[in-house]
Order: sequence, then structure tokens, then C-alpha cells
Amino acid sequence: MEIESKFLVMDEADFLALEKLSRLGDYSLSEAVAQPTEDTFLDTENMAIMASGYYLRMRKDVGKEGHWITIKSLGGFEGGAHRREEHVCFLPEGVPLLECPDPEIRNRIFELTADFDLSPLLKLKQNRVVSQVKLGGRHVAELSLDRVNLKSENREKTYSELEVELKSGGTSEDLAIISEYLLKNYNLTESHFSKFERAVLFAENLPDKTLLSHQERAFCLQLREHRNIYGKHAGILLELDRGKSSSELSLLFKIPEPEIEVLHSKFEKERLSFFPFAIEDVADREIHFNPGSGTPDQGWEAMGFEEWTPETLFELYSVDETKAKRVRDAALTLFDGLSPYHGLGAGERELLALAALMKDIGISVSREEKARMGKEILLSHPLKGLQLHSLRMLALITELQDPGVSEKTLGQALKGSHIRLPPELQNKALVLAAFVRIADLLETQNSPVRPGRIRQLEDALEIELIGPDSEKAGKKAEKRSELWEYLFGTKLWFTPMEQPHEAGTEEKKGAKEKVGEKVEKKKEKTREGGEKTREGGEKVEEKREKVREEEAKSKEKKKGKSSEKFTVKPGDSMGEVAHRIFSYQFDQMLPHEKGTRKGEDIEELHDIRVAVRRMRAASKVFEAYLDSEQLGPHLKGLRRTLGALGDVRDLDVFREKAEEYLETLPEDHEQDLSPLFAMLGEEREKARKTMLAYLDSEKYARFKRDFSEFLEVPGAGALPTSNKKHDALPHRVKDVLPSVIYARFADIGAYSEWVEGPYVSVERLHRLRIAAKGLRYTFEFFEDVLGDNAKIMIKEFKGLQDHLGDLHDAVVAIDLLSSYLRTGAWGLAENESGKKAGKQANLEGMEGVETYLAYREKELRTLLDTFPCAWAKFRSKEFREKVEEAIENL
Repeated sequence: MEIESKFLVMDEADFLALEKLSRLGDYSLSEAVAQPTEDTFLDTENMAIMASGYYLRMRKDVGKEGHWITIKSLGGFEGGAHRREEHVCFLPEGVPLLECPDPEIRNRIFELTADFDLSPLLKLKQNRVVSQVKLGGRHVAELSLDRVNLKSENREKTYSELEVELKSGGTSEDLAIISEYLLKNYNLTESHFSKFERAVLFAENLPDKTLLSHQERAFCLQLREHRNIYGKHAGILLELDRGKSSSELSLLFKIPEPEIEVLHSKFEKERLSFFPFAIEDVADREIHFNPGSGTPDQGWEAMGFEEWTPETLFELYSVDETKAKRVRDAALTLFDGLSPYHGLGAGERELLALAALMKDIGISVSREEKARMGKEILLSHPLKGLQLHSLRMLALITELQDPGVSEKTLGQALKGSHIRLPPELQNKALVLAAFVRIADLLETQNSPVRPGRIRQLEDALEIELIGPDSEKAGKKAEKRSELWEYLFGTKLWFTPMEQPHEAGTEEKKGAKEKVGEKVEKKKEKTREGGEKTREGGEKVEEKREKVREEEAKSKEKKKGKSSEKFTVKPGDSMGEVAHRIFSYQFDQMLPHEKGTRKGEDIEELHDIRVAVRRMRAASKVFEAYLDSEQLGPHLKGLRRTLGALGDVRDLDVFREKAEEYLETLPEDHEQDLSPLFAMLGEEREKARKTMLAYLDSEKYARFKRDFSEFLEVPGAGALPTSNKKHDALPHRVKDVLPSVIYARFADIGAYSEWVEGPYVSVERLHRLRIAAKGLRYTFEFFEDVLGDNAKIMIKEFKGLQDHLGDLHDAVVAIDLLSSYLRTGAWGLAENESGKKAGKQANLEGMEGVETYLAYREKELRTLLDTFPCAWAKFRSKEFREKVEEAIENL
């Protein structure tokens, strides 16, 4: 985060005086160093970077080799200071920009440009004089005095500017004191713009005060040529920005003047939020882009990813190819017939063909969530020859097939998709999605229906439908065409026709297909269930999840129970082993209750939770050999206990992680997170009251009593080892453990197709973590019989699990910190009902929390980028051989 004050120097005499400064009140200045620089600002042809709220700068220090690459957010001026997101790295001489050595910068450029080519947008030169500002031993700020030169065609402008940028030893209070001193002693004016923003205003010959911000103007320029409602709105805003009146625009756009005034008023209240297009930086945490070993312009294989064709994906996901092609043909017929209205070109037509083919790609994974599953499949299985932005558009079009997406939910759907695309591509995706939605409903169960001739009526478009079921299909299509009608303001009417017109306006190649063709359907895969993992805090637990046997023995006070670690032999019954595990872990749990109540040692709470979680894990591993009716009430008690302990533990872990971060900072930053710690303290007290109320409750006492009595009966809860006909059932460890391990190993391996592509769902990684935890627990439970390889694999599983745990914790921490900075309340900013969790936060003194948020965001990106290496180790041939050797020991 860059925090600085910027001033225009109005008089030459003041500029010369500032050059000779040695002090700023109580602050000293180092000797000034001259640094002439040349800046080149880059963007795509459609200004995708600006439309996303950023700008990209290549700075060259004159006389030196290489460039400094900087990505900064636009705007950010408030209360006399500029606060901007900033990412900087050095690019050695001769290295292309897209091969920037810093992966964070490189990936961000990929995301912002959607792999469109970059070209110079603006250039400026400046003679800069730099001094370091100190107070005692603190490096407070950097002061830069600049003479800036701008050129645009035949115009040229030179101005002088003074910047004071905070450094690691400075605070907002320091910046305010320095700014006040400068304004009091020199003829300066606060500058509300960055040099880039001022250069844009100069190049476009715009005044300082305009209706649209720089981002808003770039956003609207992307949409202006589009023929739908959003293109019209963008065009009106751009003309208002140029000073046109409502009456002039009424004639230009042929719409009533009051409608323009309503739009103007709505924009001033809501800004760009009345457009549905997601422009916030929301993609990083939900859908992560992994550039692999190269850049997108080199192709998917060069980046290290397998390329797919529609045919190979159809085979993998059991798609009905014949039906998919009929939907494609219908969508293309609609596209061609309605081209005078939408105005899209050949590139969009090709993408529509692919989108219609891929519409049902997710149905074999989940029929109810086929649109979302389809999006994930396409993002993780790049189609051969498809560029990065086209891949994203294809995935978005597929997700927009969800029946729940409507005119009213467009904004929520686009933001929730977490697919970064410029506004113009999101708008085109909406139009193409409208075609696929209609074409899909023309594919009836009994006989396919083809669209035929399209005619313009007085207030609608009539589309003839050809086929025996055309009347029924037309009624469905009219209901499904609401997206088109909203985007273009034109009603679609579907008229049934039994036979095509003799004039032959329909394409011959779409001849009637056989009626009643049998469609093969693949049974829906059951999505893996699993416990709902509490958000936050589990990573540290898993790192320290080591049974402290000697400590447990010393604390053991319960009579009549053995705290000795359970043992497993190959001939043991699975039900009996489960009983031993429950007994052992329950004995581990009880001694830590007293310390948990006291709350003096956070490890006491950690240990009791570890024991509960291991019992719940055992219930999953052994569930095929346990009587669910007998065990059910006790598992409910375990689940309730885990939930009651969760909030306190999560807060303890969150604070512990934050304290570890503080230890990496200079000594004078120990108070950076004080506001956050004060909030955490209050939340922990509330959470402890709730936890203690449960521990004191009759429910908890009854659970302990009942479970203890249940465990006193040897083998309680185990299913019979033979059926009613006295047939023997497999139940011994040596007979069934191989299949248990291979099944759990397969559960993890199934994630390979979801986590090895260019885009990875963070939620998918979270589910992988749960699956990995299940296999690790299985190895731990049966360590006695699996040999030395089991110990090695447990260690490696912990490595993968820790990586995924760190990743999940970072996601949760970022969400919580972002919400805290927005609302001043702890917890997520919106609950399930959509209501805000708290009032707007006072950000005074929150610079340290903002810096910590940036630290966790960087941590998350690093974990995501390094995940493929951690995953490759698990997927290696050597690891599988260790699994097989361990099983052979049985």
C-alpha cells in the first residue's frame, strides 16, 4: 500500500527554495539525489487495465539499465492523502515485460489484460530530486521534488510537483504534520491526481473536474459501441462527461429527456454499480490463475497444461454429443438471424458455437449444479487454440446457464463468478449466454426443433420454429428469452411451423434428425460429503496435532480407564479397532477440560479439540463397520462439542498468527495491530462465555456420561461379522484395510483433473484438504500394521495438508480483515440474509491492519503459486509405490 501526499508547486521561487531544504520543522532531510526518469504507461487497446481500476508503468532511470515495473490502483485520494495499492519489481534489461521475474506482478498483468496485447498509452519525463525524511532514528518518508514534462501531439505542458511518501518508519500522523508544515510555509496546492491521471487529462484535453473518474471513463469506452442497454447507458454517460445536455442527448439517442435525467441521477448516487459487471478484485481468492511455466501467448502446452478438444471432454464427462451439436446449430441460426440487432462478429460466433456445445459438460458431476461445475471444468481443462480471455468468456457463458440467473440477479451472478474479464467481454458473454439459453429449450425430448425465418414486427421479433414439438418448445423459449429482451428491449415471439417454408430460408445442412433418438444419460456422481470445516484456525491445529502421551498420562485422573495408546493387529476386527480409538481419544479429551475452562493456556483448548476431531475422523474411516443408530447420538455430541469450542480456538489461532507477523517487523511497529487485538479480545470474551455455558450445560454432562457408559462395553457399536444367513462378512484389518486405503487414495486422486489446470478453484482445494486429512488419519490409525512407510507417508501428508491449511487460513483471514476494515465489526461483512454485520469502520490508526491484510494477500498468492509443486510430490510414482509397499506389509 502506497500512502503519500502530493502538491502542485505554484511558484518557481518556492520550487528553488524546496530544492535547498534541509529540515521540515522537527524532521531532518538527507542530502538530495537527482534522478531523471522516463515513464511509459501501457494498456491494452480497449484499456482493460484502466477499466479494472489500475495503471501499469515502466520507469527507466536515465543512464541506468533495466526498468522498474509498477502496477498501481487509480484514485485513492481522501483526507489530504493518496492511498493506493502498489506492486513493484525490477525488470532486467532485454527481458520482455510478460517474462517479469516477479510472479506476483506477472500474474497480475495476465489477469488485468486477459492476455490482450499491451502497447504504450502515454509517456512522460521528469527531473526528480529525492531526499529521505527522518525523525531521530526513524525513516519517516521520502520527499520527491519533480519537474514533469507532458507532450500530446502539438501540445506540451510542464509543471512542478512535490511528493511525500510514507516509509516503513512513518505514520499517518507524521504525514499530516509534514503536509501542514509545507502548506503553511510554501505556495502549494493539494494534487488530487497521480502523474498518470494528470497525463490522461492532458492527453484527452479534459478539465480537472469531470463527471466520470478515469476508471469510469475507461469502463464506459469499452461498452460504448455495444448495441444493448449497457452500451446505450455507457454512451450517454460519456456524452454527459463531455458536457452535453439532456436535451441534446435526447435527440442523439432518440430517447425521452426524462429518461436521460433519471440515468444521470442514478449514476451520481450509485456510480458504476448499476452496471452488473464485476470490476472489483474478487478473482484472486475464489478462482486462482496458475500461469504454469510460460505465458498464455505461448499456448497451453508450452505453459505445461494438457490441451483438450470438445471431443475428448465429451468422452471424459459423458456428454451427449449429438444433442450438443443440435443445440449449437440452433444457437448459430439465432445468432445469424439476429445479427442486425446484436452486431457481434465472427470471433463471437465461434465462441458461441463452443459455448453451446459445452453447455452440459458439468451434468455428469452434478445435475443440480451443472452450470457451476461446467465453469470449473472449462477453466481447468483449456480447449486447444483458445486464448485466455476466450477461455474465461466460455466459462462465464456456461455458468450463466443457471436458471437462477435473471435480470435482477445479473450483478450478483457476475460478481459471484470470480472470473476476471473486462466489462466489454462480460457484456458480450451475456449476449451469447442469451442465445444458448434459448437454443437449449428448442431441444425437446421427443423431437428437436429448429429455428427458421426471423421477421421484424411492429414491436417484436417473430422467430418461426420448425418441428413437431415446436408449439411446446416455443412457449418454453419465450419464458427463457427474458435475458435477450432485457438486453435489447425487444420482445421475441416464437411461431410454430410443422414444415419449413418452400422458399428454403432454413439451412439444408440442418435436415431433420431421427425422431425419438435415445439419449444416453450418465448417473449423477455423488459429491463427496464431509464435515463442514469451521472457517479459520485449523491450520495451526494440524501443524501441532501431536498426541502428548506423557502429558496426558500425568493429567489422567479418571479411574477405571486406560490412557495407554491403542494398538492394532492385522487380525483385529475393524469394529473393535474403532472402539479402541474412541476410548483412547475420549481419555485424551477429558483431562484438558479443566485447563480449557481456566483459559490460561490456549494449548489446553487445542488438545481437547484434537481429540474430538480424531474421534469424528474415526467415525468416517470405520463407518461401514459401525452401527449408525447406536453411535449416532454420541457423534452428535462430539459435533456439538467441536462447534462450542470452535470460535474461541479460531480467535486464539488468528491472534497467534498475527503476533508471529508482528515479530517480523521493526521494534517501533509493535503497536501496529493494537486496534485489531482490542477487537479480538472483546470477541474472545464473548466466545468464551458461550463456550463455558455449553461446558456447564446438562447437554454436555449427559453426552460425557452416555458416551463413557457406551465405551465401557467392549466392542460396543460394532456391526455383526456375519449376515442373517450366517455368511461371513469381511471385517478383519488385513482383509479390508487395502480396499479402504485405495478408496481414500482414489478420493484424493480424483481431484487431479480439478487442480492441475490453468485455473484452480480455492473451494476445490479446501475440499481436497478434507480428503487428504481423511487418508492421513487412516494411516495414523493403522500405523502399527503398515510398517515404516506409513510414518514417511504421514509426514508427507502433513506437508500437503499444512500447505492447504495455510492456504485456507489465508483466505479466511483476508475475508475477515477486509470485512473488519470496511465495517469495524468482526465477522464477515454480510450474513446469509445480506445484512451488514456492523457499522462503517473508522479507519483512523488502521494503517497497520491494512499492511497486515496486504501481507496475508501476498502469502495467499505465494501458497497458490507453489501448490502445484506440493501436489506433484503427492502424485509422484514414488509416493504411490510407498502406499503399495505399506499395504503389502499386511
